[in-house]
Amino acid sequence: MSPRRPAVAIALGLLVSLAAGCDTTAPASDHAHATATATATATATELYTCGMHPEVVQEGPGSCPICGMDLVPLRSSPALSDSAVVIDPVVVQNMGVRVAPASRGPIFRHVRTLGEIEVAEDEISVVNLRYSGWIERIRVDETGAEVRKGQTLFDIYSPEVVAAQDELLLALRTEGADGPRVRSARTRLRNWNVPTSVIDRVAEEGQSRRTIPVLTPRAGFVLHKKVVEGARINAGQDLYRIGNLQSIWVRAEVYEYDAAWVREGQKAWMEMEFAAGRQVLGEVAYVYPTLNERSRTLTVRLEFPNPGLELKPGMFATVLIETRRKDDALIVPTEAILHSGERQLVFVATDIGRYEPRDIDTGVVGDRHLTEVVAGLAEGEQVVISGQFLLDSESQLQEAINKLLEARLQAPGEAEPHADHDHEADPAGALYSCPMHPEIEQAEPGSCPICGMDLTVPEAAP
Repeated sequence: MSPRRPAVAIALGLLVSLAAGCDTTAPASDHAHATATATATATATELYTCGMHPEVVQEGPGSCPICGMDLVPLRSSPALSDSAVVIDPVVVQNMGVRVAPASRGPIFRHVRTLGEIEVAEDEISVVNLRYSGWIERIRVDETGAEVRKGQTLFDIYSPEVVAAQDELLLALRTEGADGPRVRSARTRLRNWNVPTSVIDRVAEEGQSRRTIPVLTPRAGFVLHKKVVEGARINAGQDLYRIGNLQSIWVRAEVYEYDAAWVREGQKAWMEMEFAAGRQVLGEVAYVYPTLNERSRTLTVRLEFPNPGLELKPGMFATVLIETRRKDDALIVPTEAILHSGERQLVFVATDIGRYEPRDIDTGVVGDRHLTEVVAGLAEGEQVVISGQFLLDSESQLQEAINKLLEARLQAPGEAEPHADHDHEADPAGALYSCPMHPEIEQAEPGSCPICGMDLTVPEAAP
């Protein structure tokens, strides 16, 4: 028999032996064996077990054959008193178990998507006329040119405007500066967006002007130009489109499963293709009320400053939206949580080699592999972040062992007769072994606790 029987084989052997009501026996070696020898033939004899190796069970006190610790009464053993998993520290080291504390701190989640930069709609102005005329001279003749507020775009000759100036001069000569016809003529010119400086100059000089300058309504860049020198312009025709690029919009699409978390006013960051790692801070300005039925996405409008004019309309950008944030949350590493259906579980290290399974309730699953714990944990408790799957398997196996031990302790005299008692007696001293697992040996016939095959007596060598 191998001097080191695997822990799983030992546990399985204990399960089979307990279910069949028989004992498992293995020969001694240089390293003490870890077999389970729970018997219940005498109700007056108390069973003892090892706190570090619950598979070791014997009648009466003694020492653990594996680690040498003193055995404790079975009913006060941690294996039966609670659901904690107790593992030899050497095994813990071999399993690579690592722990981390549950701590308080900020937790947040970002929605990552792509967006396209465009000119802010509230920063665009259209230049058109409320009267007809002919372009005499164009002063801003290039699309993309930067203009100042109040700068002259072009000069226009309009017979209607010249006639209105003549009416103003006639009213001034007949009624004076405060006459009703003077006020009416001034109002008519102002309604046509004739600059006030031009009206005052006509009144002072007493002579109408043939051409009228058309000024820019805001500072920015010429985004669109539809005028040439000498062309006739009709009233209401759009001639220039001027936009301010100091503040730009980014239109992004958010997938349906993230749409419910996006709100106006949330912080957003934008990363540009030409500046890797550099981020521009902005915010969510508007969330559109309808979903795109084809792409199943929600359109979100973000607003960012653009003081250096590096962000150009038409560029693509990577956008990060901070959808949920808590500054004082109890957080643990996400990898520490085991998900099994509706249950969420972590293992808490309560002592060296001792781990307690704990049901928890979680909240925000954030970035940086952190998860908020709403209930089930306290700040400072150590949770297992590596090797917890092996602990979970050991916990389930230990639970099955405990149930069988409890059943045996409650009915010590009801052990079923061995199923193989009707077999022929074998020669004295013969040991039964499994053909597939020769380390399994016992004095009586039975089944292998690992694979379930019938045990046989090995044939003597010729």
